[in-house]
Amino acid sequence: MSSAGTQGGRQVQFELLRIVAMLGVVMNHVFNYGLRIYGDYHAEVSDVGGGVVWTVLQMFKFLALPSVNCYVLITGYFLFDRLSLRTRGLWKVWSTTWLYAVGIYLFCAVTGLVTFDATELLRHATPILSNDYWFVTSYVVLLLLAPFISRVMMRATQRQYLWALLAGGIVCFQPLLGWFLMDGQQILLFVYLYMIGGYIHRFADELLPLRRAAVCFLAVLAVMFAYTLYKNLRDGDNSFDVFAMAYHGLVLPQSVALFYAFKGLRIQSERLRRVVFSLAPLSFAVYVIHTQPLVHRWLWDESFRFLSCRPPLLLPLDCIAITLAVFFVCIVIEGIRQNVSRLLGQFSSKLIRRP
Repeated sequence: MSSAGTQGGRQVQFELLRIVAMLGVVMNHVFNYGLRIYGDYHAEVSDVGGGVVWTVLQMFKFLALPSVNCYVLITGYFLFDRLSLRTRGLWKVWSTTWLYAVGIYLFCAVTGLVTFDATELLRHATPILSNDYWFVTSYVVLLLLAPFISRVMMRATQRQYLWALLAGGIVCFQPLLGWFLMDGQQILLFVYLYMIGGYIHRFADELLPLRRAAVCFLAVLAVMFAYTLYKNLRDGDNSFDVFAMAYHGLVLPQSVALFYAFKGLRIQSERLRRVVFSLAPLSFAVYVIHTQPLVHRWLWDESFRFLSCRPPLLLPLDCIAITLAVFFVCIVIEGIRQNVSRLLGQFSSKLIRRP
């Protein structure tokens, strides 16, 4: 590892962003499926305590929203000048997704948790085609398109690139045509985020230093919070909702500011760098494991039962606890899987080399 905080071409601040982004993905799911903010949960704000709980939960939700966008921005930033198909990355995404999709289903069938069904096995064995993992599906398509996007945009001048980003912003950004064109169009948004990452790599590496990026991030966050507060006050009662916002709305500039903020970090602690470099390669599996359909159903049903009977003042801490528990359990599972796979590979190599 170099003193600049790199390891094998990986930069520690971006690896940390991967970890934080995956924690944000899990927390998003805690809110969406555990707390059920779209139907069951409403915060009573008739007293100061209820108002504080709603404020903290709403801010947690906003802080978690840029997670998916940041993952794609990292991809654009690092893959933009690679003009060949990244087969190794595609294989890692596909193999990890397939292994857990099928492996968890077979484990549940063997242990009697579910009844084996060939049709269900086929659905789990084709997770990208069945779109059980919408992020994986869109991300794989992006990786397939990436070399073609890069070849076109690498020839563009800065002015031409800016015009392309402006056109993409008009199409994607929610206050513009995104209101009408972007419903469910994650792949188009991923392509746009990839282009933004590529533009930062080519032309705007130092556009937003850490302090300025942090100010921009907080400014967007304040606007999002003010709009959410207005929406709740407009209803004229003491029952407030925790709102989300679309990834292609205000979350888009928020994500870019967060990306720049992490880009400007300088992590000096050798111990922290080692932890980050150890955890980051395991983090993608967190998404695949906890969103596997059988795990998803059980996990969030249990979380909802737990959260629905908790005192309101404890809900923010409960959401953090569930997020950390899911993240680290999945990290441990993936760490064990990778170590077993490594040992089996070494054992196979020794067998092959024997005369």
